[in-house]
Amino acid sequence: MVRPFNTSAENGGDQVVRPQQSQRPTAPPLVCVNQEGDDFSNPDMYVDFLILGNKENWSVRAEKKPILDSNTQLAHIVNGAVSSTTVVDGKFVVRDVDKDNFEIFVRYLETKFIKFHSANHMLQMLELASRFQCRQLEIHSVKELDLNLTIDHVIEVFRALWYYNSIIPSKAVTGDQQKKKKRSPVGGRKKKDCPTEAPVTPEEYFAALLGNCLQLIDMQAEEVFAQEAMLALRFEELEMIVKRDALQMSSEMVLLDLLAKWSREECLRKNLDLTEENRRRVLGALCYSPRYLTMTRKEFENAKDRIQLLDATESKLVGDLLNGKKTSGLTPEQQTMVANFKQQRPAFAPMPIQLSARSNPKNYPKKMRKAAEDAAGERNSCCDRFCISCARVFACIFD
Repeated sequence: MVRPFNTSAENGGDQVVRPQQSQRPTAPPLVCVNQEGDDFSNPDMYVDFLILGNKENWSVRAEKKPILDSNTQLAHIVNGAVSSTTVVDGKFVVRDVDKDNFEIFVRYLETKFIKFHSANHMLQMLELASRFQCRQLEIHSVKELDLNLTIDHVIEVFRALWYYNSIIPSKAVTGDQQKKKKRSPVGGRKKKDCPTEAPVTPEEYFAALLGNCLQLIDMQAEEVFAQEAMLALRFEELEMIVKRDALQMSSEMVLLDLLAKWSREECLRKNLDLTEENRRRVLGALCYSPRYLTMTRKEFENAKDRIQLLDATESKLVGDLLNGKKTSGLTPEQQTMVANFKQQRPAFAPMPIQLSARSNPKNYPKKMRKAAEDAAGERNSCCDRFCISCARVFACIFD
């Protein structure tokens, strides 16, 4: 139970006058009877935490043994391993936490059970678990976030994961890889020779969830790009999304509209004039992320009327190519740019990493799973060909 606790010295209030003589108890102390109830008469069984608030403080009592056994930061605070610990009237001070979430966290350490109220609450508890280094709750929160992941809050989850040192998303394990991993004994092989394994550490779960957020954005790109939350992204966050290869869109105009809106908002945030040059400057290399040569001539002309992301030379080059004109004398940079503009997007988004029932491969279309298997097989074939080529080179050198 969270209880108000008067510590007027910490809050700058007036000193409370306490009675000189305490009243005598009219009943015996509460003790444990037949293993039921709480034995508050034994202070060694409990530990009190003091949550400092703006106007009043709160006290949270917890069972001492589960706290110490949890091996979390709270356990280190209680056993004196943290030198900066503050103790007031026998209560361990905890700052900058929500009192209700902190009590939920403490009860989780006692019972290993937690009930989430919403996706936002899951993120709050994930942050609390990360702060106090409760690895079990971190992993549990990630699994629940994945289970309840929808387009309504995928951007919120995606942005929250950037709090964890801008982690890199993991790659999904295909069905064939999972089957091979079950059939093939590891034996004496090195770990790097084995297929990618399921996440184990909280950091690996964070990376997997980030990858699943991006995978959901790939699948529902048009709906996600229409959200106002996209316009509030930082450049690095926007870059990770719009550079995705498998964005499922009916037209590149969807991406162009997003870049046009975001560049406008970014110029306003930076107090820049809304000129074409400034809007290209805030977008940087993202100006080249749309696949311009997969658009129709009419779409490209309409896009130019909306925002000119390419300079005059680049725009003319794209226009000539869309009109079927032959070009010559292109620089290597222009050749690379044209090749990128021509690249078709995959017909399907990649498969997610299974973290919950939602991301189970069985919940996705068979064609999508087959496309993921084919893509994985092509990557493995390229790696095999590269290794064979290297072996041949070394054989020639040492022959």
